[in-house]
Amino acid sequence: MKKPWLILASLLLVLLVGLLVMLGREPVVDSGAGDAAGAVQTPPAVAGRAIRIGLVPERNIFALRKRFRVLADYLQGQLHRPIELVVMSSYGGILKDFQDKEVDAAFLGSLVTVLAADRMGARVMLRTELPGGVSTYHGVLCVPEDSPIRQVSDLAGKELAVVRTTTGGNLFPMYALAENGILTGDKRPNLVWMGTHDDAIAAMFNGEAAAAGVKDLRLQAVLAANPQWKVRILGTSGEVPENTLVVRGDLADTTGKEIAAALLKMDASPEGRSALKEYGAQRFLPCGIEDFGTIFQIVEKLGPEWSQLGIDGPAPRTPSGVK
Repeated sequence: MKKPWLILASLLLVLLVGLLVMLGREPVVDSGAGDAAGAVQTPPAVAGRAIRIGLVPERNIFALRKRFRVLADYLQGQLHRPIELVVMSSYGGILKDFQDKEVDAAFLGSLVTVLAADRMGARVMLRTELPGGVSTYHGVLCVPEDSPIRQVSDLAGKELAVVRTTTGGNLFPMYALAENGILTGDKRPNLVWMGTHDDAIAAMFNGEAAAAGVKDLRLQAVLAANPQWKVRILGTSGEVPENTLVVRGDLADTTGKEIAAALLKMDASPEGRSALKEYGAQRFLPCGIEDFGTIFQIVEKLGPEWSQLGIDGPAPRTPSGVK
């Protein structure tokens, strides 16, 4: 008769062998990377270093993040790389993130796009086409329809709501004031700096400012949501590209081309069209620095008065071949 301890050991050995056989049949996920302890970090469907995409709010930050999360999820599925969204608190802050390589790419307004290209060597890749085939916008100076202000020169000494480092909310309004001789001196309007275009429009209607300098697309959206608000347009800029995808110069020919290729073909598949619809666009179009001629023209006309915009650093230089 076998000893009890020998029977127990045999049973344990059989159980151990059975467990090892079962484990041997389980698939092994190889992420290609692990931490110092050998732990698996990322499944192969989404592997490698995350691509960090910067955003600057021109509307409610939660709506902005929700909108771009749709785009990030689509890119993540196409590139098989994690996509992180980095929301900046200001339009100027994204330039430092490019400089410090905290972001790889960003969706930017036209003026910051030009500054990123000029100062950081960033590459302009794409622009957004909205429903209806709209891929450009204008800066506008406006007042409430019942305002006694009839022309730009009437803004002398009045409160003007503006948005830093934007074409519609900063560059064009300052240029319009300069053209009418009221950018400097005792006739200069009192500038009320706002965080977003929507904030500037609201400030104009709630009495904080007599006028606003904003992006026309945001003005149209806000007026559609508030039909009781009516405006009078005092001035309109030339057209500039709608929000653009800008990539760090050192990544433009690698990661940048991969992102651009994925976005350019979105409208060719049901999955892509569904994501575009939720994102609020019709498709993406190729774009380059040569499409920003309006900005360079205004900057050249401003000359030394660029310093009145409140933007640190020199004015962007017009690239060769840009008209």
